[in-house]
Formats: sequence, C-alpha cells, structure tokens
Amino acid sequence: MNQNNQRHSGYIALIGRTNVGKSTFLNAIMKTKVAIVSDKPQTTRKRILGIKTSEKGQMIFFDSPGVHKPHFKLNERMMKEVEDALMESDLILYFVSIDDDREDEFLLSMIRRSGKTAFLIINKIDKYSKAKALERIRFFKDIYDWKEIVPTSAKNGDNIDVIENLIYDNLPAGDDFFPAEQWTSQSENYYVAELIRENLLHWIRDELPFITGVKIEEIKDRGETVYIRADIYVETHSQKKIIIGSKGGMIKQVGLGTRKELENYFAKKVYIDLFVKVVPDWRNSPQVIAEILE
Repeated sequence: MNQNNQRHSGYIALIGRTNVGKSTFLNAIMKTKVAIVSDKPQTTRKRILGIKTSEKGQMIFFDSPGVHKPHFKLNERMMKEVEDALMESDLILYFVSIDDDREDEFLLSMIRRSGKTAFLIINKIDKYSKAKALERIRFFKDIYDWKEIVPTSAKNGDNIDVIENLIYDNLPAGDDFFPAEQWTSQSENYYVAELIRENLLHWIRDELPFITGVKIEEIKDRGETVYIRADIYVETHSQKKIIIGSKGGMIKQVGLGTRKELENYFAKKVYIDLFVKVVPDWRNSPQVIAEILE
C-alpha cells in the first residue's frame, strides 16, 4: 500500500508531440498492448484509456494524440481529445524526445493553463549518452515547475518502475474507479480497427497512412474461428490502388500481419476480409469521423 495504507487512484494524461513514445510507454507500463505504435506521426487519433490496477491503487492513463496543427476536422477532433485529457487528469506526464532540442511553448502553455501537477519524461535515452540526458534535463529544468523529471527508454523499459512508483505517490488517495479486471475502455471494434491501421502504417509509406481510416463492419464468432469484415477508407482511386497493390499483394500483406495479432487476441483462428472504399474528403466528414472513432 501507499502512504497511510491508503489506495491511490486517478487519471494520468500522457501529453507530447507526435512520435515521442507515449503509446510505447503506455504499453510498457501496462505490460500489454493497449495502443498501436508506429514511426509515423499522428498514429494515435483519440484518447485511449489504459487501466492498471495493483495493490497500491489504480492508474488510469489517457494516451492522447500527439499535438499538431489541425488542417482537417479529424485533426480538430484529435486536438479536442488532448485538451479534454489535460482537463480531466489528476497528473500530467509530458513526453519529450531526447533528440528534440525545441522548446515547445504551445504545449507548455497548455500545461500551465491546466494548473496540474506535471512530470517531465525525457524519452528515447537509449539513443544517446547519459551526458545528453543530463543536458536535456538542464535545458527543461527551469521551463516549468516539474514535480519530477525522469529520463526513460519506453522501448527498453528503462525507469518504467520508477515512474510507476512516482505516479502512485502523486495520485490522490481514493478507491478504484474501474473493476480490477478491466484494462481499457475502448470497444473491441475500435481495438481491432486500430490493429488493422497499425499494419497499414507499417506497410504503406509516404503520406498515405494519414489518409486512411478503418471501420469494422462485422465481428462474428463462428466457434472455431472468428470472422472479421472491415472497410478501409481512402480519398481517391489512386490511393485505393496503392493499398490494394499489384495483384492484391499489399492488402494481403496487411491482412496477414493483422491476422497474427488478432489470433493472439481472440485465442483462435481468424478470417479477415478487408475492403478498400473511396470516400472523398472523409477527414472532413463528421459522420465518418464519428464512425471510425467509436
């Protein structure tokens, strides 16, 4: 137990620019895959709740989209998710990459306005020497009144246990918010759609991944197998051709990669049908955005 044998439970917002390792950290501290990860910007599109219950209490993580300038209604929705995470959290973990020398005044101003207790998490320390980490700590030390500054490598699991203990020490005393067995709030449809999109991000290059959306049309348990039918949204016919690939090779590869993960998730064989649909300017359609983010 924590101080005075009390449980400590609360909400933690994971905030930062795109590709600083927020989702990798979430999966590491949860010790299971909650959020998809890739090296592409704007991978996370909505707040994903990761719930970890232990003998100390309950940590509820908001893995929010990376902060960026919105050009479409989809991106505006993503930035609204970030603002909501900040306002609803008890504690903020602000992630920066050790190799990024920028002082992000926009993000820092959001944290200041929130008035919340904040940790600075300097990620990807495995890429550089300890001297570089100390240099980044000195750079950020006086920019904000950080409660803690912790260097980490979310990919390698460095200092994850240290961050977990510090989180519990700074969460309010109180009972759990969710049942102990619950580990996320996202629907099964959304989780499956995200695994498909993760494979799209892996196999499709350039700007095309940002233009794709995935909607699950059907998940049906057929006893020994699970059948899944999903639509992949793109905006032009040329994009559709790229995703299908020569003789259907690309979409087959995406399906194979997704099926392996889904068979682990469902603990049985999975059959997956993927269909590519052209929906012009879908990123500005409130109806389509609502459908793919549910």
